[in-house]
Order: sequence, then C-alpha cells, then structure tokens
Amino acid sequence: MDLNLFTTFLSVYKHKSITIAAEELDLSQPAVSAALKRLEASIGKPMFVREGRGIVPTGAAVALANKIESPMSVLETVNGQQDHLNVYCSEAVLFKVAHIENITLGETPLDEASIIDDLYTQKIDLVIDVMSSKQHSLIVEEFHEEDAVCLTRVDHPRIKEQLSFDQYYEEEHIALRVRRNNLNTIEYLSDKPVKSRKVRIETSSIASMLSLAARSDFIASSTRSVAEEFAPTIGLRVHSIPLELQKIKFNMIYHRRFANDPFHKAKRDELRKAITGSR
Repeated sequence: MDLNLFTTFLSVYKHKSITIAAEELDLSQPAVSAALKRLEASIGKPMFVREGRGIVPTGAAVALANKIESPMSVLETVNGQQDHLNVYCSEAVLFKVAHIENITLGETPLDEASIIDDLYTQKIDLVIDVMSSKQHSLIVEEFHEEDAVCLTRVDHPRIKEQLSFDQYYEEEHIALRVRRNNLNTIEYLSDKPVKSRKVRIETSSIASMLSLAARSDFIASSTRSVAEEFAPTIGLRVHSIPLELQKIKFNMIYHRRFANDPFHKAKRDELRKAITGSR
C-alpha cells in the first residue's frame, strides 16, 4: 500500500478537516479526498463521517491511527534528519540558553492550544514551558524546578527587607498575562484557593514587569534565577512570597517522532544542562 495514503490520512485525522490537511500537505482538496477514498477502498471501511459542517473519524479510523502513528513518525524522522531546532522557550529561562547554536528561540505563545498545534504541524520542534499535555503523541519531560519570588524596588517606601503576608495583599501588583490550565500563575502554584491580589498592571513580559517594578511601588514576581540575575543591576530587592506555593516546574515537550533523533536528543541535553546548571 502507498505510504502517502497514511500520511494524508493522519493529517486529516489530526485536523478533522480536509481543507486544513490539504494546506498542510500542499495538495488540492480533491487530491486529499481521492487519497482517502483509495485508503477506504483498500481497507474496506469508511474512515470519516459527516457531522454538522465538519467530519469526525469512525472507529476504524481511530484504530488505524493508533496502529500507524508511531511507525509513521519513525519513518518521517529517518527521512528528514535535523540540523536545526525551532524552540519555544519560556522567558523565565530564555537568558540561560541564548548562546546555544543551531537553534532558533521564540517566546512561548500565551495560548496553549496554539502551542500544541505548532508542535503537531512541525512549525516548532521543542517547547520549554511550565505547561503540560496529555496528548499521546507528545512527550512531556519534567526537568527543572525553581522557587517563585517577589521583587520590589530597593527604596520602596513601605517594604524593606521582609515582605509580610499583609503587605503582599495591601500593595498593588504587576501580573504576568499567562495562564496555564486556565489558572493564573499564583493559582497554578497553590494547592489551595488563594485570595485575589490587587493587580494594577498585566503584562506578557517578565522584562517589562521588572522594569515597571523598578520605577514604581508595585510588586513584581519571577523565578528566583531571573531575580538573582537581573535584580541587582536595576535596583530591585528579592523577597520570598509569603504564601505556601509549589515550585515552578519546567517541562520539555516534543513529538514522539523526535524521541530518538540524535540531533534532537543532543540539543535537548544541551538545553537541559544550560538551564539546570548540570554538567
């Protein structure tokens, strides 16, 4: 059987759309439809049925996808060995990996669904972020954790060496406009409900947050490594957060097709060592 039929089938299966699959494969929609008909004729079972304005896979399609996805991923990897990685990287660790060669770094998008789509469509090869995923085709590797801390300017009129629980809630905050699992950062790190802070400013950039905190009385938050790297040079003081929070846990997320790819593995090791400081 023509392996291209499986490639076309998996693209339609992934997107639940002939139109999007055609765009991804650089084929016409009639060509994609014809390939599906050929596959259905060979197998003797329908692969998709109409539902509303879209299509959904049949039981036969689900069974076929489960059988061929991993082998097809291996074949794709063999046919296209990499010598460069496109990486989405959390800003919290971006400064640690900027020196690594043969990778292109971009800040991780805010929307989790977009990140997953970019991994599936091979727009991106690796994600380093606090997000996770339960997608069977993706590997989620937890590899690093850090404390979350607060920062205030060194000449803050009310907060000195220690930041108390009452001060944490009395003062106004700068918050990151990032949500994971539909939770903001503090909610995400807490095992129990937390009282809402007084958020004065929202920003999607840690660098912007720290710059604003250095020029105002607002409280900023970051990982400890970011705080220790940049706070002394811009006049910020680092405080422990007066709440019971988990550590911030960072994951590497990538498609199973790259699990054993030599270049991908080497770059994962290099990124891991740069971020964790291990040798």
